[in-house]
Amino acid sequence: MPYRRSVVRRGSAAVLAFVIAASCGGATTPAGTAPSGAAATNAASDSPTTGAASSGSPSFGQILTSGKVSEYKVTYKLTATGGAEGFSGEQSWYFKPPKARFDFTSSVSGQTATVSLYALPDGTYMCFGGTGQAAQCIGMSGLDTALQQNPAALYQESFVEHPDQFSGVLVETRQIAGQQAHCYDVKATAVTAGLSDGRFCYSAQGIPLLQRFAAQGGTWSLEATKLSTTVPDSDFALPAKATIIGKP
Repeated sequence: MPYRRSVVRRGSAAVLAFVIAASCGGATTPAGTAPSGAAATNAASDSPTTGAASSGSPSFGQILTSGKVSEYKVTYKLTATGGAEGFSGEQSWYFKPPKARFDFTSSVSGQTATVSLYALPDGTYMCFGGTGQAAQCIGMSGLDTALQQNPAALYQESFVEHPDQFSGVLVETRQIAGQQAHCYDVKATAVTAGLSDGRFCYSAQGIPLLQRFAAQGGTWSLEATKLSTTVPDSDFALPAKATIIGKP
């Protein structure tokens, strides 16, 4: 996906810490509400049952090719285990090539905070705001850097940008968010890919509907709850003028 542009070279680390805090919902999930690491791992490691294109399902490569040109907005429920404590939250992904946007929303004590990452033809930007706060935006050094704290979105970008570094075997079809989902066990074929293996489900149009994989010493599960295949251009308009770090 042609979203990367170099805008700034400094200052992204502090903002990334804010991103992961927002995606965590600002608070840890009570014990017992997140799926156990074993449950998530088992879901991602069931024995493959078919080849990549049986029963009319597209191959993993065909899925990735379709996803490059698909337009969609998907809202996901995020649940993670591991680290100090598990957490849960909500993400929304917007795609209208060559534009992309990733939202991370949290709500704590009646206060809502949102961090939005925009990957646009003229640059990568991060905007944040919340209840009673004016939106602020800053330029980022690139999409890969900005997504380091969001492995689900980072893996999806890696699949599309470097399909030769991954292999996917069809294991099942199921219904997710009202869509028929084709689910693949995906493994990295290159040591630099970062992913060992996981379960990834897509619509026939290449829209990501479910991800389950090991990450950051635990497990991540991202499952679609809402889907739209029409995204207005206004969804990619920055809510505030961007500040470029390092420039007056």
